[in-house]
Amino acid sequence: MKLGIVGLSRSGKTTVFNALTQRSGESGAASGRVVPVMGVVQVPDARLEWLTALYRPRKTTPAQVTYMDLQGIAGVAEKKKDYMALLLTHMRPVEAFLVVVRNFSDPMLGAPNPARDLRELEEEFLLADLATVEKRLERIEAEMKKGRKAAAMEMELLQRCAELLNQEKPLRTQPSLATAPELRGYTFLSAKPVLVIVNNDDDTADVPEALKGMEDVLVVRGRLEMEMAQLGEADAAIFRQDYGIGESAMDRVIRRSFQLLGLGTFFTVGEDEVKAWTIPCGLHAVEAAGVVHSDMKKGFIRAEVVAYEDLKRVGDYAAARKQGLVRLEGRDYPVRDGDIIHFRFNV
Repeated sequence: MKLGIVGLSRSGKTTVFNALTQRSGESGAASGRVVPVMGVVQVPDARLEWLTALYRPRKTTPAQVTYMDLQGIAGVAEKKKDYMALLLTHMRPVEAFLVVVRNFSDPMLGAPNPARDLRELEEEFLLADLATVEKRLERIEAEMKKGRKAAAMEMELLQRCAELLNQEKPLRTQPSLATAPELRGYTFLSAKPVLVIVNNDDDTADVPEALKGMEDVLVVRGRLEMEMAQLGEADAAIFRQDYGIGESAMDRVIRRSFQLLGLGTFFTVGEDEVKAWTIPCGLHAVEAAGVVHSDMKKGFIRAEVVAYEDLKRVGDYAAARKQGLVRLEGRDYPVRDGDIIHFRFNV
């Protein structure tokens, strides 16, 4: 899972990036060029810890989340057209955006207005996508005038995109359009799912009034969270208690990111390795097998499945089998979050 962190100038997006990835400061290139900076974070999962204690494997592999931040953009972020071009250039691979909006006073920008900033950034997404759509439609029409065969389905989908964007609606509001295979190469900004990160000051954890009621909004006290991310777990726990922070920004953002993208986790276990795998919720067993190894998908026979909660309740795999909690499922079984799976296959 890869997520891009975006925001207007001085919103604190790099501070939030540092809080999530336990970094400090900027990592911009010495030449002053804009650089995409990656931070890979292991997904904390109490289920994986319990399975590791049960199986005592030689290796434990948690799921991972990759965050991307564009750094070294001083003087560029103020020019929104240039910033959108950078997002299109560098953030094509990301699956979703964490949109950081400022909710703290700034000596240069004054009082915050997170709803306005969110609307302004969304408008820039719409304009950038509309420009891409119109440019491609012009090329298709020019090819048709020269007698070349047009991609009829692509043209129809792009015209639907243009209609939606002209109504000032992001493409994500029509998932079937945003995920159409014919448009996969366009990486439209407004098609990506969005989790809004409200970057508050140190003293409040409240959602701004204008953003209350929005579904995908999460408050983070960025500066505090960045400082806390540099501490050991014991000191961080005291820090969180002093400021009334129940769990770290990293844990909360990861959980909400899984929900945003409709992702879940299944586990493979054994003496060699206990591993967490991230997949779309409801993915068929044969496809989940392919996530582990292509040979498992090719020679899939059955999936031997036990739910994590059942396994934990009875204590071990032998007890789960004895009580009939281990099931044999076929290729079309929709894998559930927390399933522990042994794939039977023959190649």
